[in-house]
Amino acid sequence: MITELKGYAKATRVTFWKVTALILAFAVLCAGTAFAAVPNAYVVDIYDGSEITRVETTKTDAYEIVKQAKIDLSEKDKLSLDAFVPGEDCVLTVYRAATVTFVRLDGETVYTVCAGTVADLLTELAVTVEEGQLVSLPTSTVLEDGMTVKLTNAYHVSVTADGTQQALLLGEGTVAEALVAANITMGENDEVSPAADSALYDNISITVYRVEYTERTVNETIPFAKKTEKTSALYKGQSEIRQAGENGEKTVTYRDKIVDGVRASSEAISETVLKEAVPQITAVGTKQKAVAVASLRNGGTPISELTAPETLQIVDGAPTQYSKIITGKAAAYTAAPGSKTASGRAVKPGYIAVNPNQIPYGSKLWIVSTDGIVYGYAIAADTGGFVHKGKFTVDLFMNTESECRQWGSRDVVIYVL
Repeated sequence: MITELKGYAKATRVTFWKVTALILAFAVLCAGTAFAAVPNAYVVDIYDGSEITRVETTKTDAYEIVKQAKIDLSEKDKLSLDAFVPGEDCVLTVYRAATVTFVRLDGETVYTVCAGTVADLLTELAVTVEEGQLVSLPTSTVLEDGMTVKLTNAYHVSVTADGTQQALLLGEGTVAEALVAANITMGENDEVSPAADSALYDNISITVYRVEYTERTVNETIPFAKKTEKTSALYKGQSEIRQAGENGEKTVTYRDKIVDGVRASSEAISETVLKEAVPQITAVGTKQKAVAVASLRNGGTPISELTAPETLQIVDGAPTQYSKIITGKAAAYTAAPGSKTASGRAVKPGYIAVNPNQIPYGSKLWIVSTDGIVYGYAIAADTGGFVHKGKFTVDLFMNTESECRQWGSRDVVIYVL
C-alpha cells in the first residue's frame, strides 16, 4: 500500500512537470507572437511656428501623427518631412501658408500665397537666380505674412573700417544696409563715405571713419600789429618807428576732431587774453623834397603883397615846412582895383586864381618859378578861367598888364603850407 502509494506519487510528479513544461512553452510562444504584433512607440516633435508639440506614437505616417497631435493643416499649408524617420525619435515641421510679395528684377510685383521657405517660393514661381543676381533674403528664411522678397542685381561691395577691409556680395540697397551686412556698428560721431543713405552700385568702396572730439587748452602768442601813420615831418621815402611792437599772450581752448586716431581739424571755442599786444607804429613821410630852382632873381624879393606868417621860414626861396608840392604852369592876370575875387576878397597880388577842386579856397601857398622868380606867399581866393582848358595850374594876380606880360607863362613850384 505504501509502495503503491509511493508509485502513484512518483507517477503524479512526472505528469505534473510535463504539464508545467507544456504550459510554459505555450506562454512563451504566445508572448513572442504578441510582441511581434505591437511595434515600439517613439517620440516625434512637431514644430508649428513658435509652438512645439511632442507626440509619443507608434504610427509611421507623418500626416497621421500630425492628426494624432490634433494639429490642423489647411490646403495651402506644407508639412516638411526632411527630418522625419518613421520608428525613430525625429522632427516634423509645419509651414503655414503666408501671403507674400515677390518683386522681379524688372520691377514686376507678384502677390501669392505660399508655405515654406524663400527657396520654396522661388520654386513655386519658377524663378531661377542667375549669376550676378541675388535674393533679398536667405533662401532658408521661413515665409511670413506680409513678407516681401526681391530679386536684385548683385553688387561687389568693399567695406573698410577699423583697419580691416571686407569684400561683400550684396543686393540693391543703401550704404547703411551694407554696414549692417558687414556687422559694423557706427558710433555717435562716426562718419561714412559715401553717405549712409547712398544707393549701392557695383564695385562701390565704403569707408567708415571713427570720429571723436576732444578739448585742449594751450598758451599762444598774440603777434603785435603793424600800423603806419603818415607825417609831413618826414620826406617821402623816409620812415621811423615811433612805437616798438610787443607780442601779447593768450590761452586758447580748442575742440579737436580726431579721425581714426589722427587730429583732422581744430576749432577754437574760447580764449582768454593774458597780455595785450602793443602795436608797432611806423611814421611814413609825405613831405616832398623841394624842387631845385635856378638862382633867385631880384634877390628873392616876393611879388606878393601879402604878409607871410612869422612862423614861415624861407631858405633859398623855399619854405622849410610844407605839406606837399604841386608843380605846373602859372599864367598872370590883372583886374581893376577894388574888384572882388570869387571868395569875396578884394584883388591884390598874393590872392591867386586856382582850380578849387585841386586847391581849395583859403589854401595857404608859397610859389616860386623854376627860373628863380619868387611870387611868394599866396592864398587861393579866385577861380581862374583856365580851369576848363586844363592848360595852367594857377593864375597869379599882378597889379598891371605890363607885369602880366612880363610874367607870361612860367613853370612854377607851389608849396602847400
